[in-house]
Amino acid sequence: MRFSASAPDVRKALSGSEVQIARSVTAGMRQVADGLKEDLRDDVRKAGFGQRLANTWRGRTFPTSGESVDAAAYVSSNAPKLIDAFDRGVTISAKGGKYLAIPTADAGVRQVSARRAKGSTGSGLTPAAWERETGVKLRFVPTRTGGVLVADAYYRRQAARFQRRKSFKAIREAGPASDRSFVVIFVLVRQAKLRKRLDIDAVAHAWAEKVPGAIAANWQA
Repeated sequence: MRFSASAPDVRKALSGSEVQIARSVTAGMRQVADGLKEDLRDDVRKAGFGQRLANTWRGRTFPTSGESVDAAAYVSSNAPKLIDAFDRGVTISAKGGKYLAIPTADAGVRQVSARRAKGSTGSGLTPAAWERETGVKLRFVPTRTGGVLVADAYYRRQAARFQRRKSFKAIREAGPASDRSFVVIFVLVRQAKLRKRLDIDAVAHAWAEKVPGAIAANWQA
């Protein structure tokens, strides 16, 4: 996902040399790029997604060096599909009669490194990755809306070779509770609705309106 902002034709509005105009326009557009980037990052953080996703927003100013009366600000995300999904609020459906596997808090972690994902399309935690990392087999239990994948409550301890890994939290044993013979690790559904949690257009439009003021603030007669 990308946003760009260009300076209006300021030659008529500002009286001065081409160098003076280029200097104020370029400085103003740099401020717009930085401000838009930081506000978009803040929008992600306020939505509860954390700093890692927020940092996918990057800003640049063109030209990358020197000054120009045609300077422009350019802000984009390195995770455009994810950002777009939570900006629009989309419905994700499983393909081929399969299920979407949504990890619960008892899974211990929601993501694994790309190297550990092994064959999955992203870094999201999959049942296969969970079984491989923990050494525990999951069991399917059908429900009216799909099903759940459960692990025996007495054998949830993480495999010893993974207990010190920072990217996969240790899974504690539930203990001998007579009313809890298993714990739900994944919920299986045919489709999932992602509610809209970002408002990117509002942030972008707010900064677009600030472009003339940013240029004027950097004007040196």
